Amino acid sequence: MGAVMQAPNAPAPLDRIVFRTQSVTIGAFRCPLGHPRFEDSGPIAQHCLVFPRTAVSIEHEHAPPLIANPNVVTLYNRGQRYLRGAISRDGDRCEWFGLDAQLVRDVLARFDPSAADRAEELFTRASGSCDAALYLAQRRVFELAHSGAPVEPLALEECVLGLLERVCELASEQVGAALEPARRGASTHELERILSERWSEPLQLSDLAHAVGLSIYHMCRSFRRETGTTLHQYRHQLRLRSSLEPLRESSRPLVELALQCGFSSHSHYTSAFRREFGTTPSRLRDEHGSEEN
Repeated sequence: MGAVMQAPNAPAPLDRIVFRTQSVTIGAFRCPLGHPRFEDSGPIAQHCLVFPRTAVSIEHEHAPPLIANPNVVTLYNRGQRYLRGAISRDGDRCEWFGLDAQLVRDVLARFDPSAADRAEELFTRASGSCDAALYLAQRRVFELAHSGAPVEPLALEECVLGLLERVCELASEQVGAALEPARRGASTHELERILSERWSEPLQLSDLAHAVGLSIYHMCRSFRRETGTTLHQYRHQLRLRSSLEPLRESSRPLVELALQCGFSSHSHYTSAFRREFGTTPSRLRDEHGSEEN
């Protein structure tokens, strides 16, 4: 358990493990643009859930690319290879939760009995939906593991198990409601890329329709059918989730943060944040401060 040690002045490791037991591993992946391993960082070492902080495109072997951003959780099987494409200027920043294969198999079998007979390719989806409660929960679990404070391994293991169960629940609820990102049409894929890259900008429907070569009506209808949400809601979620990192890890004034994330005022940001996460930005920042003390 604990962070990987490194020599003074050595470059930060791409992958940093902050917690490990026989059943569960928690890590942080931080890969800047231009790094030699940005496109291909090698095969996955274990079955894992990945929660992006920034946006990248991910292309699994023999599968079309998908947009990985804070609105989704990406799923990987042990040994899986994939290629990464740049979207965010901050590169690829994400948290990952590795799990023992039998544990994954047992949880998946609750929702899909055929999982009990699968060998290595346990996850049949490349990604899943991630609601606000799940996104905030995984950030809290990671921050607890990363804090350096004494942590009861049993409690953290059960928290990670809870994340996996929730991912599976959302995936089972999503069937028929929206297409998996890897199976969405070219226009929806491009819209997700644009929104992932320009989520803080005051975009208009005409801007987006021109970019994908569709009428406004057909663009909106297609995006809603394939993602289960509207363009505005999709971008709104990206803005709020992208605000968590500077909120929790800096002391910048909330009004400055609100404006940078595309909100018109401090009050607009606070109101939207409360509806999304069930708490206010200031309370969440205070909570983080109390955890560090």
